[in-house]
Amino acid sequence: MTTKQVREKLSGLVDSVSQKNGVFTVRRGFFYTHGGSAERLAAAVKAAFPDATVLDSGEKWTSFRGGATVANQSHWWVKFQVEPTCIAPATY
Repeated sequence: MTTKQVREKLSGLVDSVSQKNGVFTVRRGFFYTHGGSAERLAAAVKAAFPDATVLDSGEKWTSFRGGATVANQSHWWVKFQVEPTCIAPATY
């Protein structure tokens, strides 16, 4: 699975997607929480990817800095892995 596929599947739910060594990290920034949480974001990831294994999730609070990346502002994050799908061998 690629970051583009994850971004498309979670469109509108996350602000950034990254991948390192098969572990995806998705982030959703906030200024006011409006009842949101890292647990709700993790549940959304599990709903979109039932085969996913959520490794970790959390919340980062920082002072507002206009123009900063999502990773450098207040955000919720979820780290997860998706098992590769088995592709049947081609028959000749």
